[in-house]
Amino acid sequence: MNDFCNLVLNIKDNDTVVLEKDKLYDVRQDDSFILKGFFCSNTAKKHENPDGTRFSAIYLNGKKNITIDGNGATLLIHGKMTPILLNNCENITIKNLTIDYACPTMAEFKVLSNENGAFVIEINKDCLYRVEGNNLIWQGENDLNGVPYWEDSYIGNRRHIKLIDPETDIPRDFRRADLNFEAIEDLGNNQLKVTLVKKDADFPVGAVLQTRNIVRDQTGSLFQRCKNLNFENLRVKFMHGLGMVSQFCENVTYKSCDFTPADHRTITSTADFFQFSGCKGDIIIENCKANGAHDDYINVHGTHLRIIEADYENNSMIVRFMHDESWGFQAFEVGDELEFIKWNNLQPYAQTKVKAYKKLNDSDILLCLDRALPEIEIGKDVVENATWTPNLYVRNCDFGRTSGRGILCTTRGEVIIENNRFYKLWGPALLMEDDCNFWFESGYSKRVVFRNNVIDTCDHGTTYPNAPVIRYTPKIMDENFKGYVHGRLIVENNVFINPICKKHCLHLEYLNEAEIRNNIFDADFIINIKNVESIIEENNTIKGSP
Repeated sequence: MNDFCNLVLNIKDNDTVVLEKDKLYDVRQDDSFILKGFFCSNTAKKHENPDGTRFSAIYLNGKKNITIDGNGATLLIHGKMTPILLNNCENITIKNLTIDYACPTMAEFKVLSNENGAFVIEINKDCLYRVEGNNLIWQGENDLNGVPYWEDSYIGNRRHIKLIDPETDIPRDFRRADLNFEAIEDLGNNQLKVTLVKKDADFPVGAVLQTRNIVRDQTGSLFQRCKNLNFENLRVKFMHGLGMVSQFCENVTYKSCDFTPADHRTITSTADFFQFSGCKGDIIIENCKANGAHDDYINVHGTHLRIIEADYENNSMIVRFMHDESWGFQAFEVGDELEFIKWNNLQPYAQTKVKAYKKLNDSDILLCLDRALPEIEIGKDVVENATWTPNLYVRNCDFGRTSGRGILCTTRGEVIIENNRFYKLWGPALLMEDDCNFWFESGYSKRVVFRNNVIDTCDHGTTYPNAPVIRYTPKIMDENFKGYVHGRLIVENNVFINPICKKHCLHLEYLNEAEIRNNIFDADFIINIKNVESIIEENNTIKGSP
């Protein structure tokens, strides 16, 4: 284990550790904390990381009252890692630290020229590659045995490709088949001369192509069963697999953090930036900025587990993780409150508490409950852990170009999103879903306040008609259902500019109340509704109107 990890290994409760000012700490995947049994929501399938292996530079287990002050230092990651892993910790502060990868697992290159279908591309200086015939192989640095940590064909079936348009600076999907090279010539200095098989591919000069492996075998960091975590003035330039994942944590704060690419790169994360799965207490994200994602910026949710067996005589049942990227982690504690949720309309219909639980395998959990079971549609209905549902406060943040959405927050806690900027998002700035048939991300919301934000050029992906920049679309399977899933939405004092479809759109489904007031639009706006109990529109103006 390297010197940095040995330093971390000796940290004790109540310690304040100050790193050497502005020092560069190199941490290699095979010379770090090598841990097993850390299963993470929304990440790897079972065959992709079967034993929950994590490679970490900072690992704290069961620690309390610790501050790690980076003092301007940088953790430079070599390989694929989960740089920070905190397990069962309390009152931890990590601040003034930069995290980056020497060789990001996302590759990127720029199209420099086109001479009759022969393109010159320039590969980013941090990306490693080799050419084999007409195949371009992305690869990581060599491990301690001289073998690359990872490698992928540039058009391998696990590679996802985005193209940043040189005119609009907006990313869009680029088909792997369209990037197939029939000839490659290495010109040196990270430049290649390539000829595409598909001559009419949309491959404009000046475009930047970003490509990532979709396997989420590590994460930006993982915090599990922790309480009172504070991250201040972090500078994170790259994350692999998924972003900063908080799983069954209570009270997590990010303040004045910068999650944007290194100056010479365009990518920061292969997936979400901030993922909160089954948390409680207060989640606070303040004065942060983020740019360069291939997925969403903030995702706050629980997990619906399907009921596959019920023992009515003994008040017990077996529940199952259903999505193949969420499994293996501890989803319940004794005393947790559960709600039974109807599979086709997302309605809660009974409550109970956990008296005991037993993990049967990576997917199935036996729950012993404190009262008689209700009538259940076995193999269809689900449960949500109602104890682990946090409040969310997002303030004064700047969310820039991404290939995903802004904020997803299916939590019944208080949600206040204010004084933020959302710019050039692929999807809506605010998305509210809730489902128990697809991603199985729970649950319903009670009150969401979205105010004093600027929404600029969002939902350019236009997956819904009219490109709604706020979208409520819980996944209702019963076409005859006339009720609601989410509670109250307040949208006030926001500025909406540069709509993709020439008019602004809010799309609201299965919502009890909506208040849309005192907003400014620079073009006409529409509100699409389906099963909305009541809606109030007041004092909304179109810029330039009398």
